[in-house]
Amino acid sequence: GVAIVDIGGGTTDLAVFYEGILKHTAVIPFGGENITNDIKTGLGVLKTQAEQMKVQFGSALANEAKANAFITIPGMRGLPPKEISVKNLANIIQARMSEIMDFVTYHLKQVGMDSRMLNGGIVLTGGGSQLKHLIQLTEYVTGLNARIGYPNEHLASGHIDELTKPMYSTCIGLILKGYDDYERNRKQFEKKFRAVEIPTELKKEAVEEKAAIVSVPEESVQVETRKSELGINRFWSKFKDNLIDLFKEEEDKHL
Repeated sequence: GVAIVDIGGGTTDLAVFYEGILKHTAVIPFGGENITNDIKTGLGVLKTQAEQMKVQFGSALANEAKANAFITIPGMRGLPPKEISVKNLANIIQARMSEIMDFVTYHLKQVGMDSRMLNGGIVLTGGGSQLKHLIQLTEYVTGLNARIGYPNEHLASGHIDELTKPMYSTCIGLILKGYDDYERNRKQFEKKFRAVEIPTELKKEAVEEKAAIVSVPEESVQVETRKSELGINRFWSKFKDNLIDLFKEEEDKHL
């Protein structure tokens, strides 16, 4: 048993698996964007500054932040620079992340998966999972073991390091899903149009009647061949469009 918590920009997606079966899914209407807005409002800074502070200095545990550490923000339009306490920043982040994890705990309790059922614990992924000390906060709130889920085990050698970040887990998962559907449909297509062995009796009849058959012009054969190729091309074109629609639907869900 394992619970996947994908912390995105606008939402946090939860998927609970048990014995190879998807048991429960949920969408929590809070994500990294809400944390940024909380910092912007709570500390009185620009949204771009709030996002930068969250990424560079943010922590999900206020107790782990240094009390004597400060961030200097340039003043706007002649105003003096502003000093931001790293501990205050962590307090704001912790409040919102604790709320998100409370929702996770609530959903797990709803399906009876909050105790010994989840031996795999909680796997955190998505851009929001890169916050410092998030694993400790998750374990404290939910009472379950937690770890960060990286997509690197599905990547071939020689890939760029950027792709190993958990923010690309969903994207790589969609590509794997699309490729799996492509392979499944390709095999079904080949199975449907597999070669058929002609019985011996029919072969003999074909040889006997060959003399009575008027020879078919070469142009006609080429036309039939082109029709067959067009049919196959239409199949793959339709499959490609369906694959693109699948990605669009998944993207719309996350937006």
